[in-house]
Amino acid sequence: MPSVKDSEEAWSIPDVYLLTKRNAGSVAIPHLALTFGTRGIELAKLDGEVVWRCTWSKLDELSTAERTILPGGRQGVVVVIAENGGRRHRLVLPTYEPDAMEASVRARADAHHVRTHVPPPAVSRRLTLAVVVATIATLAVLFLSAAHVLHF
Repeated sequence: MPSVKDSEEAWSIPDVYLLTKRNAGSVAIPHLALTFGTRGIELAKLDGEVVWRCTWSKLDELSTAERTILPGGRQGVVVVIAENGGRRHRLVLPTYEPDAMEASVRARADAHHVRTHVPPPAVSRRLTLAVVVATIATLAVLFLSAAHVLHF
């Protein structure tokens, strides 16, 4: 089976919102198109004028951050794009299938060896390990006590 990178065609998503911060707070700039191409990512106005572009080699991260509801009730997936120099861009990609959109974005990032953010586990590993060790120790003491090896 060929990799996504080898068989990849340009994937363009219309009606994208760019999330940016202004003096008065956050602003969503509408009517943009995001294109995932073989050389990199490109953000353009709907008339085709390129606003921003970056090659895959200059990206540090391409990850899905959260989900949102767009005006009109359509769902959206918030995507974070981090460049090598530290610039971060937050975009909302409209979709009817958020799970499929998130999987497609992660597949593009993986195909180009760009890091994707994976949310931390719900419970820390240290806490889980501590509970397992305490459970094993308690069971060991109870079994030894029941076998009359330990006397309390």
